[in-house]
Amino acid sequence: MEQINKPQEALPWTAILDNVDAGIAVYDAEGNFVFVNTVMINWRNIPRVEYLKMNVHDFTKFIDVCVYDLVKERKQRVSRLQFYQDIEAINLPARMRIVTGTPIYDGVGNIKYVITMLQDVQNFQELYNRLLSQSKIISETPLMGKELPPTIVAESQELKHIISVAESIAPLDSNVLLYGESGSGKEVFARYIHEHSERKDKPMITVNCGAFPENLIESELFGYEKGSFTGANKEGKKGLIESAHGGTLFLDEINSLPMSVQSKILRVIEEKSVQPIGAIKPKKVDFRLIVATNEELHRLVQDGKFREDLYYRLHVIPLTIPPIRSRTEDIVPLCLHFLEYFCNKYNLKKKFSQEVLEEVKSYNWPGNVREIRNFVERMVVMTPKATTEITSVPSGILRNQHCENRISQPSEVMAPQKNAGITKQQVLVALELFNSNRTKAAEHLGISRRYLQYKIKEFGIPLRYDKKEN
Repeated sequence: MEQINKPQEALPWTAILDNVDAGIAVYDAEGNFVFVNTVMINWRNIPRVEYLKMNVHDFTKFIDVCVYDLVKERKQRVSRLQFYQDIEAINLPARMRIVTGTPIYDGVGNIKYVITMLQDVQNFQELYNRLLSQSKIISETPLMGKELPPTIVAESQELKHIISVAESIAPLDSNVLLYGESGSGKEVFARYIHEHSERKDKPMITVNCGAFPENLIESELFGYEKGSFTGANKEGKKGLIESAHGGTLFLDEINSLPMSVQSKILRVIEEKSVQPIGAIKPKKVDFRLIVATNEELHRLVQDGKFREDLYYRLHVIPLTIPPIRSRTEDIVPLCLHFLEYFCNKYNLKKKFSQEVLEEVKSYNWPGNVREIRNFVERMVVMTPKATTEITSVPSGILRNQHCENRISQPSEVMAPQKNAGITKQQVLVALELFNSNRTKAAEHLGISRRYLQYKIKEFGIPLRYDKKEN
């Protein structure tokens, strides 16, 4: 039988774009929708015929940046991370997507259309993790002697979403601002971002801004030339900021920076240079900046305790690490994670009984992940070596009966509110709980002893609490 060669039927471009697994939208020169594919239709649950009656600016109140406007302004392809809110779920956390806008020109150099491609970061990350788990990449890729990237234990959907966002922003060089209570794991997230960035082979320098006396923090951050002041190292000293050259600079407790130092940090960020004390010329320094705070910086700006211009420089990509009490699904996995860690460290074999796991799950954990870590280590080292199953929690380790009787709602008093810092009532309860021992009180609150001293002075707490150590 003679074979008849028929010309291949051309597929319509709309059918092709409808089968792309990403959102596609085409706008005309005025921002009116010309085309949307099925992914866009399903995202917003808006029929295509209704889309074609709308303009890109009809959605600006649901997004933080309009890529269409950036393309029109710059007259070139633009890619941005975009936070967006579901129209029918405005009370839920915003999601993030990667948006790339491309201009299409007419014959005389004017933009005729803008085509955008939108990819949901969380959906992409879930697909990536699923494919990675199905492959043998993890088990067969050598680490070349390096340590594993920091582990974040996450069973709650809220924390999984934050991890996916952290991984998506890691390759960028944008400033990151981490909000979270003391002990919630802000430094762990900072290191996670560093280890997933292009700077992972360079140092990450961590600076606790609340740990230095005010008269020393400037010399520690910026360094100094030899002979700059009495008592200085005669050879001079490289500052911590300069030590982060090529890598990541992590400023923890940025809210503790004195106002006099804040202005100099702002200049370092803007000029990417640092001038050591006593130096004539500044030195160029290249670093990625991550900062963390356990207080709401915008409130500090309103109170005149934090520079507004520095706040906006830092508030580029904000991430809030939720306290452990708001994600109870993570409590038991964290306990088991630290149990395995400390058993390996001390060459022991121990496990928690189901009763212990139920008890830790019901506890409020005002010190967050740091308190869980300390609790597990204490349980491991306090039980006899021959004991393999820890069946009970000794009285007083997780809660104090005296405080429970005095306080009707301990979770509201003992636990800091989200991004609210440490309250006077919390400090008073902790000091009374540990018989005015400041070291133990600070550990219980999940803060440094020096920061507790600062809070005692700030709140005007009586000397009977301030002086006693044992």
